Amino acid sequence: MSHEKLTNDFSPVVTSQPGSNPPAPGSTPINGVTVRPLQDTTTDAEFAGRLLVQGFRGKVVYNVTEQKEPIVVKITSATFRGQKQNPAFYQRTLVAELEGVPVGLIQLKFHGDKILNTAEHVMELGCWHAFRLFCLACVTDTNVGKGKCLVDCICVDDSARGRGVGKLLMERAEYEARQRQCHTMYLCVLTTNRARNLYERQGYHVTGTSPICFYCCIGPPGQFYWMEKPMSTAIP
Repeated sequence: MSHEKLTNDFSPVVTSQPGSNPPAPGSTPINGVTVRPLQDTTTDAEFAGRLLVQGFRGKVVYNVTEQKEPIVVKITSATFRGQKQNPAFYQRTLVAELEGVPVGLIQLKFHGDKILNTAEHVMELGCWHAFRLFCLACVTDTNVGKGKCLVDCICVDDSARGRGVGKLLMERAEYEARQRQCHTMYLCVLTTNRARNLYERQGYHVTGTSPICFYCCIGPPGQFYWMEKPMSTAIP
């Protein structure tokens, strides 16, 4: 029988005999795709910063203009370095590799998780655009309840579309949530985002909608779907 306990940094500690738990999805290649925790390196930080900005480019450009997009990449990359006082950050930020090349990223958020933000490069945006970027971060921040896991974001590089990268990242996310004894996975997605199809195939269902009218932060008004998946239906 498997027994686990949580450390102060929300990382699970397995106290069962070796081999009693199933391997983490992506720990061995599946069609050339593997999944691993983010590392505190310049290479991983630059990859994560670039991919996140690419994935949310519409919101970034709306807030800071296309000309200043490279500065946002630097700012975002900087948040992936120096989280040594917050080691759980690297365990809940997962990188997918295709034939050894990073192509995907998923960030999870559990109850009590913190991110140590950095002000590095922010003022290169100028006061007005720095303020708009700050507002965007506030609008998209979410507190997570006990026993739940939020899929904060998931991004796949265009070069790896259709290779099962997103599916494997979602499966690994569920594995990590089970290790932390979560009973519910959830996320939000724009009603116009085709990613909803992936989430439904993974067992998520719409639990409600939320109007978004923060025009100054994310663009024209729209709606988000809130989607959940009970862990009792998670992929074994």
